[in-house]
Amino acid sequence: MNIHQSMQMAVKFANGRNFAEAEKILRGILATNNQFHPAIHMLGQLAFQSGREDIAAKLFHQAATIDPNNAGYHRDFAETLFFMGHYKDTLMAINRSIQINQNDPKAHFIAGNGLMHMGENEQAIKAFKHTIKMDPNHSFAHNNLGSVYEKEDKLKEAKNHYELAMKVDQSNVLAINNLATLLTAEGDLDKAKKLLNQIIKTKPDYIEAHHNLSALKRYKEGDEHIAILLSLLESVEQIPLDNKYRLYFILGKVHADLKDYDKAFEFYELGNNLKRSTFEYYEDRFIENVEKIKAIYSKENIGKEKVTKSNKPVPIFVVGMPRSGSTLVEQILASHSEIFGAGELTILSEYVNEIIQNYPEDLEKLSDQELQKIGGKYLDKISAFDPNAKYIVDKNPGNFLYAGLIKKILPEALIINTNRNAMDCCVSNYTHLFLDTIHYTNDLGELGRYFNIYSDLMAHWRSVLPNEMLYDISYEDVVDNLEQEAKSLIEFTGLDWEESCLEFHKKKSNVKTASAAQVRKPIYKSSVERWRVYEEHLGPLISALKDKE
Repeated sequence: MNIHQSMQMAVKFANGRNFAEAEKILRGILATNNQFHPAIHMLGQLAFQSGREDIAAKLFHQAATIDPNNAGYHRDFAETLFFMGHYKDTLMAINRSIQINQNDPKAHFIAGNGLMHMGENEQAIKAFKHTIKMDPNHSFAHNNLGSVYEKEDKLKEAKNHYELAMKVDQSNVLAINNLATLLTAEGDLDKAKKLLNQIIKTKPDYIEAHHNLSALKRYKEGDEHIAILLSLLESVEQIPLDNKYRLYFILGKVHADLKDYDKAFEFYELGNNLKRSTFEYYEDRFIENVEKIKAIYSKENIGKEKVTKSNKPVPIFVVGMPRSGSTLVEQILASHSEIFGAGELTILSEYVNEIIQNYPEDLEKLSDQELQKIGGKYLDKISAFDPNAKYIVDKNPGNFLYAGLIKKILPEALIINTNRNAMDCCVSNYTHLFLDTIHYTNDLGELGRYFNIYSDLMAHWRSVLPNEMLYDISYEDVVDNLEQEAKSLIEFTGLDWEESCLEFHKKKSNVKTASAAQVRKPIYKSSVERWRVYEEHLGPLISALKDKE
């Protein structure tokens, strides 16, 4: 059997999923000719299929080094780098592939993925469009193009491409799920539920669909969805880690709705412990940084910047703890005709990290001009959302860490802090699985201590910031007397009152938050004192919060 016949035999075994035999033949080929790049490349493919990306990357790179004009080798090397999270290297490798062969839609698709993850949205859009031009039935290119458009707040275009992805491939659960999430944000909950149920019917192990559906419904005994979830629990050890803790959180929600709170907490604890095991949280470093922030922005150092009028919208920062009512406050504000709600933005922290290498230590090294550059860039960016708005709301709770900096770089800005009962707020964080990891939310002790740090820093800001800049609003007060609190809130902005602010749940807009489904309903009081049903399980949280007293 010659070398080419051996390759054909290896391909036959691989197609029959007998990977061990295929690998044995390939290694036999390389024992006689270690430069035979087709065998090296195929070994890389086998490694990639078995999840050994690091080995696959080395083999693809080796094949491409031996045959540098083979576009497929560079493309597969780039794809592996992408799955390893090396996006800059992905782009270098895929650009080489495209230079050799410009007519490969998969190469342009990989380029789009790399660009998307690098935040190069405009270039990513071009790459995905080029992919679709060459292959109109590329369902995943339509889906990913929709994702980039959604990031760019071009929701009509996003929805169109999600629907095209589904039309091309009805089994593309990513596109169906993305469309359901977008519809949820827009308030079309019935259609979102229908799509999520469609996914679950065709792919019952797609945990993300279960998770998204669980947020849109209240479970009752006999619900068919519960039986499906329990069947997944039977094989939980075979489920990938991220889906395992997601399933635990869903079952926590199920049992909470059924008022079996002990069982609910058991699942929430399982989910939180598993999630907490996936990352490091440097609590001492965070505490140290907050103390430095207080020292830098003391009463003596806070600054006397003059508020100057500009032709750009004024930022309103809604800050606080997650799950403290910030979405509700944003929606009240955004229901006013002169206020645009931009959602949970990361722009400020991104610019701070870009310009200030080490926050907060390096703050004092920057000149006033360098600090103003951050403010100017921020205003330019948010103005694009709605240049005609008088105010634009940035609802990122974590911006409470930057209140002193905001005073320095955006002296005309307003800051609204949303307060909520400490126990209710912390339990709401603990029983909610966030899309992005929030490091302090998965351990009751860490959560309580973080709440204390937040409370202390807010007390500091109240002592150093002018009253006309910082406003506190209580979630419980809003729930108890919506009209009075909403009027006081609008009065703080200096705008005239509008009755539409009381009907925020009817506003047709995109709500980019974990609470998207909740703000589509009128005010409800069921979240007040919710923590008490779990009281006997909350010892570490209660102790941590008492340490502040």
